[in-house]
Amino acid sequence: MTVTESVFKVKKTMYNLKGITKHGFLIIQPHRLVPLLLALGGVAMISTGTLHLVPGNFVPNIKFHAVAFSANAIALGLGVMLLIASSIVLSQMKEKYAIRIATAEGEKNVLVSKRKEYITQIIDALNKAFLNLVSPKQEKVKGSQK
Repeated sequence: MTVTESVFKVKKTMYNLKGITKHGFLIIQPHRLVPLLLALGGVAMISTGTLHLVPGNFVPNIKFHAVAFSANAIALGLGVMLLIASSIVLSQMKEKYAIRIATAEGEKNVLVSKRKEYITQIIDALNKAFLNLVSPKQEKVKGSQK
């Protein structure tokens, strides 16, 4: 990733600063719907098993190594496993940060990272490059003639 006074280069793609109409910082939230639905299903299965809502004659007991498990016990166990798995997945989901630019081709996230500081440093460099592009520093004339 490189920012110069005229070009913004990300990997193998180069963007001319004059072609960028807008740039900014974007927070990308993870999709939490599936793990939340799994957790809700786990809670429902735990409730079903705990309250013995599955009739005994509906599903026969399952024997495993001379131990018989009822449908309610299986629902309780599966519910606990679903709840634990979804909790682990939810705890591992983190926000991502992106640099979003707008060009004549449209808007796109040109760089995505889990490190917020890295993205803000690049945004700062882009801001400085755009300021230099808009109002370049003019060299002062050492001697003036009258």
